[in-house]
Formats: sequence, structure tokens, C-alpha cells
Amino acid sequence: MKSKDAVGDWLATAHAQAGVNCSGCHKGGQDGAEAAGAASWVRRPDHKACATCHEPEAKGYLAGKHGMRLAEGLAPMTPARARQPMHARARATELGCTSCHGAHRFDTRKAAVEACVSCHRDGHTAAYERSPHYALWRKELAGELPAGSGVSCASCHLPRDEYRVPGLDAKRVVVQHNQNDNLRPNEKMIRPVCMSCHGLGYSIDALADAKLVRDNFAGKPAGHIKSLDMVAIRVKELEEKRRRKSAVATAK
Repeated sequence: MKSKDAVGDWLATAHAQAGVNCSGCHKGGQDGAEAAGAASWVRRPDHKACATCHEPEAKGYLAGKHGMRLAEGLAPMTPARARQPMHARARATELGCTSCHGAHRFDTRKAAVEACVSCHRDGHTAAYERSPHYALWRKELAGELPAGSGVSCASCHLPRDEYRVPGLDAKRVVVQHNQNDNLRPNEKMIRPVCMSCHGLGYSIDALADAKLVRDNFAGKPAGHIKSLDMVAIRVKELEEKRRRKSAVATAK
């Protein structure tokens, strides 16, 4: 990329608005120049440069399958190493922060869907564009729905977490970049993800339907998990028991 194109991309970002310029990411000491007392210029900054500002996001990323090799000091993960089906054209892509967000633009919307489907080609991913979730996402991008009303890949697999800022009595909401954090078991998605839009009962039914999950929730759950119904019945019985006991006590 030409320098003028990189600068043009950067000018439209939150980095530019916050005053984070080229040297904020590219200036460092990743080679022998620092030992010689001169600041080196890093041509391709890695996740360590991002972590200087985005520490909780980088920590989550390194804990997931995308970043686990980097966490151990190994060469980056590539789709060629994956056990799930991946696109052949993406086999050699080295995964890092900019492989999803892009260098200089750091486009979060691209990272939310386009980056995911450019590598993944399993049945769940392939079905996403036929799902109601994707229809909502397209409407949000078109300005037909308010921000946050669409459902992207990241909405479910990279949910928002509250993060307490060290040394300050304050909290930030950050994206959990460990994409495996809520996958096994998938019931871990219920509270932080599914119940942002759906009720508890529907969420349990949906995640228990393997075909519905594979079809990326294009349809309704085929079955119903009765455990919540059993709880509701038991609660009703206890309330009735307390009511009768209270009535007897009042009569005395």
C-alpha cells in the first residue's frame, strides 16, 4: 500500500480522532536498533503493539484458537492448521489483529462478518447469510435499523464484556476476543449473548437443537426442554403452600 493511501485510511479511524499517529504503532524496538539507542521502525506491527492500548482485547485474543500460537511464541495460526472446514484461498493467511481488522482502517464492521466468512466455510457459517440474524445485520448496515440491532458473527462469538480499569474506579465495555470462550458448551452463550434478545426458555430450546444451530438459527426449535416448565410448576406449588399456611395462621 502506498503511504498516501495508508494515511487516507488512517484519517477516517478512531485512531486519528484520538491522536494516535503512525509512530504510535510503528515505532518500537523489535530489533537490534533499540539496543543501539535508536528507535526502530516496525514495518508490520504485531499484537504486542495493539496491546499497548488494547490490553484486555489482546489478552482475550491470545487465549483463543486464533492467537494461542502467538501466546506461546510460535508462528501465527493459519486456516491450514484448522480442523474445521476453511476456504482454500485463505489457507496461508497468518492470523493477527490486522488479518481481521485490516491495517490502517481497523474496520470493526469488516471484522464482525466479512473477516470471519473469508476463512470459515463450515455449515454454520455458510448458513449465516440465509438467517434472520444476517437480515438484521444487513438492515443495520443500510441504515434501516439503529446501531447494535443487527446480529453479526461477532455479536455471538465475540460478545461484550465489562472490564475494570486498573487503578481507577471505572469500568469499560470491551469486546471479548477469545472466540472460543462461549463455544464449549454452547450453553455458555445463553446469558451474555442469546438473552440480549431472546427469553431464557427459547434460548435453551434453540441451543439444544443441533440442526437449528447448524442452520444458523434459520427457523424455530424443533423441541422443547421441559426443565423450566418443571421449575415453574414447583414454584407455583410452593407459592400455593405458603398461601394456605398464611391463611391458616390468619384464621387462628
